[in-house]
Amino acid sequence: MVHSVGTRQCGRGQRPDRSNRMASGQGEVAPRFVDGARTAGPLSDVMTPAPPTSTRAPEIRALTGARGIPVLLIVLFHFHEWHGYSGVPWYDTVASKGYIWVEFFFALSGLHPLLCLWGRFGAGLRVGAIGAFLAARVSRLYPLQVVTLLAVAILEADRRIAESRQLGVGFFDIPIFEGRTPGTFLSNLFMVQAWGLYDILSWNAPAWFVSVEYFLCLVCPMLMLLVGARFGWRAVALGGGSIAFLVALVEASGAGLDLTARHGMWRGLADFGIGLALGSLFLASRNKDGGGRPLPTSAHTLAQIGVLVAVAAALGLSGPARTPRDLMVAAPIFALIFVLAFDKGLIARALHAPGLMKLGEWSFAIYMVHYIVMCVLPALGLQESPWLACLAGIGGSIAVGALAWRFVERPLAEALRRKLLNVSGQSRAPKT
Repeated sequence: MVHSVGTRQCGRGQRPDRSNRMASGQGEVAPRFVDGARTAGPLSDVMTPAPPTSTRAPEIRALTGARGIPVLLIVLFHFHEWHGYSGVPWYDTVASKGYIWVEFFFALSGLHPLLCLWGRFGAGLRVGAIGAFLAARVSRLYPLQVVTLLAVAILEADRRIAESRQLGVGFFDIPIFEGRTPGTFLSNLFMVQAWGLYDILSWNAPAWFVSVEYFLCLVCPMLMLLVGARFGWRAVALGGGSIAFLVALVEASGAGLDLTARHGMWRGLADFGIGLALGSLFLASRNKDGGGRPLPTSAHTLAQIGVLVAVAAALGLSGPARTPRDLMVAAPIFALIFVLAFDKGLIARALHAPGLMKLGEWSFAIYMVHYIVMCVLPALGLQESPWLACLAGIGGSIAVGALAWRFVERPLAEALRRKLLNVSGQSRAPKT
């Protein structure tokens, strides 16, 4: 519930980016990453692309523009889970399965590192490169994690103050809201709350996704070494094993793909492995096209339309939500990432629309703030107008998410990245 563009194809030879100069103003730049670039797209880029820089190759714009739509479907799902469904069958079918779109982001998390780092990882890893790699990712995840955690803590304190006054009892006599304990607060602060420690979500509930993304950051280098430098049997084995693992999880869960607090880490790992396999297949396909006659644009268009039809059909034919048939929806969602990665075709071009691109930039922030927006929504008194309340919830999430991206995610992420590099002694490291 899964975010510098996460799906940029990295290259060399670009001019230095002044945004990477050290705060001292001495003209020094941050060290290059394992692909030779001076900046790295964070793992949270699956939801939150950063503005283009001169050290990055052109982004895959179709995947940037696509990010915002799954996030809004997740927000829609949470709104109706908390405020009730509409009773309109086709609409409720789409809304009630919004949680499956988390697979889009976890799989995209696996595809992204390969686009920028695959060849260099396959050749070997150095401690300094891994440190810079992780610094970039953690710096994107952590600012919004902390700010939204504190925001929910303020809401919890306000609730207890209001209830203590209403009931005439002390602040500490008010029962704690489920999951909001000092222990869960610390686990959220260290981003480990979804590492199988608890059976329930806590504080900013959707932030379980961030906890899983942090885990994936840590295992990413090892898995990339496992895949290797070329598409082959190791990538096929990882993809096949990840699919089998995901199927086993869903069959055993009793809740389909709606796995969060207790088993969300394993769900994310399985999706991540699928994304890595798709990424290696994509690079092999792209390189093959580069050496011969590429597929016509019409072929990409037909593939994209076919996958979208498959997603729509799966939503309608997979029956009730939270069953093993969730996999019927997840499969074409994985395929959608692959066909959009080529950034060609009618659907891909449509996703280049400025509004969708901006929504893609804001998507991680929208995801992180929407729970807070839903918590304050009842204060607007829209309970008698559920459709209006739904629009207010989605619109409010977009507006607050845009502000959070501008004033929290974007500036604090860069500041934290530089701080982490300074602490690790890599800010003055030689270029690699």
